[in-house]
Amino acid sequence: MKLSSKKTGFLAQGADQPGVIAGIMGKLAAAGVNVTALDAIAAGEGRYGAIFWVKPPEIRKAAKALGI
Repeated sequence: MKLSSKKTGFLAQGADQPGVIAGIMGKLAAAGVNVTALDAIAAGEGRYGAIFWVKPPEIRKAAKALGI
């Protein structure tokens, strides 16, 4: 297996509800942050988990847009 270069991602998790991922992506879009990739899953018992990646120059901008 060949691995790519190191990447930085964000983990989101919490109560699963309609539109929760859209809300996160909306905040990033409003801040002008492009998302490279996103994987999300319903984790059971009303919870979700998601991981998404942005390009290195946009990491701080993404974190600020999400309040982290």
